[in-house]
Amino acid sequence: MNDLVVTNIGELLTINNHAGDRLGIVHHAALLLHDGTVVFAGAERDLPAAPGIERLDAGGALVTPGLVDPHAHLVFAGSRANEFDLRSQGKGYVEIQQAGGGILSTVRATRAASDEELLTGTLARLDRFLRAGVTVVEAKSGYDLTVEGELRLLEVLKTARARHVVDLAPTLLAHVPPPDADRDPFVRRFASEAIPQAAARGLCEAVDVYCDTGAFTLAETRTLLEAGARAGLLLRVHAEQFTHTGAADLAATLGARSVEHLEQLALDTPIRLARAGTVCNLLPGAALTLKLPWPDARRLLAAGCRVALGTDCNPGSSLTESLPLMMSLACMQLGMSCEEAWLAVTREAAHAVNRPDSGRLTMGARGDLVIWNAADHREVPQHFGVPLARTVVVRGRVAWTEA
Repeated sequence: MNDLVVTNIGELLTINNHAGDRLGIVHHAALLLHDGTVVFAGAERDLPAAPGIERLDAGGALVTPGLVDPHAHLVFAGSRANEFDLRSQGKGYVEIQQAGGGILSTVRATRAASDEELLTGTLARLDRFLRAGVTVVEAKSGYDLTVEGELRLLEVLKTARARHVVDLAPTLLAHVPPPDADRDPFVRRFASEAIPQAAARGLCEAVDVYCDTGAFTLAETRTLLEAGARAGLLLRVHAEQFTHTGAADLAATLGARSVEHLEQLALDTPIRLARAGTVCNLLPGAALTLKLPWPDARRLLAAGCRVALGTDCNPGSSLTESLPLMMSLACMQLGMSCEEAWLAVTREAAHAVNRPDSGRLTMGARGDLVIWNAADHREVPQHFGVPLARTVVVRGRVAWTEA
C-alpha cells in the first residue's frame, strides 16, 4: 500500500472546478493518501486518524498537485548548441541550415544512436522534469522521419515509461516530410502504416502533425489526423507557429484534443477552439528562443478557451525541462494571472493529455504532489529561473527530495 499522511501544509492547492475558487486553496491543511490515491484533502484539524501510516511534514510550505507538461519532445540524440550560438549572433534559418543545424541534424544523430543511448538521454530528461515538480509528461516521437524509425522511438518511450516514476503520455509525431523520400508516398504510408501500427501495438495515445511552411500542408495534415481518428487516437496539431495555415481551425473541426504553439492566430479561431473544447497548449519557451511573437493567452482565455502551458522540451528551439519557468513567462509575457498559470500546468494540462486523475488533489485523485520551497503559490512563477521544488511524491511515494 502506498499510504502517506502529509501534515503542516501552510497552503494547499487542491484544484477544483468552482468558479469562485478554482485553485481550491486550503490553509493549515493536510493530505491523506491511501494506495496512492487522495482520500482526504482539507484543514488539518479535520484530518481523520491514521495510525501507523508514514508521515511527511511539509514544514508550513506550499503543497500543490504534481505538474503536468502537455508538450515535450523527449527522445532524441545529439546537440544543437552551435545552432543556438549562431541564432544568438543573429544568423537566420538558411544560414543555420547551411552550417548543419536545424531538425535534420537531430534526425541524423537520432538515427545513428542506439536504443540504449536514446533511453539514457530520455531518462536523464525525466529526472530533470521530476526535480522541477513534474509528474506527467506528454512525450513525442518525431526525430527519425521514417515509419520504422518513428515506431522505434515510441518503443524507447515505452521502455522509459516502464523504468521511470514520471508518467508518460506518448504521442506519434509527424514532424516534417523526410527530404530523402517522395512526399506523397510518405504521407500515405505514414497514414496507412505508422499510425495504425502504433495504435495497435499500444505505443501511443495520440497523433500529432506539424503543419507549417517547411512541414506538412493543411491537406496532408487532414489526411494524417483523419487516419489518427480512425485508429482511435487523440488528435494534436502543431498549428500557426511561424505562419497562419488554418491548422487550428482544422483541429477544431476534427475535435482535436489539443493545438500547440498558436503564435499566428486568425481573429475568429479562438471562438472555434473554445466551442470544440480543444486545449490550447502554449509554449513560451519556443517563442523566447526563436524570438517569435508571444502567444496571445488573453485573447484565448477571453474567448473561453482551455489554456495549458508546456515546455516544448526539444534540442533546437526550447531546451528546458522547467515547467515553472514557463509559468513565469506566462505571467510576465503572455498576460496570464498566477491562478491561470497554475491551472494551465495542472487541470488544463491534465485534460490535454487525458489524465483526469492528475493535476488535482481532490478526493479520488492520483497521489502526485509537490512540496515547494515557498509559502504562497504566487512565489513559484515570481521567483523565476530557480528550482523551488523540495519534495516530489508520485502515487503516494516520495520519488525525489532535495539533498
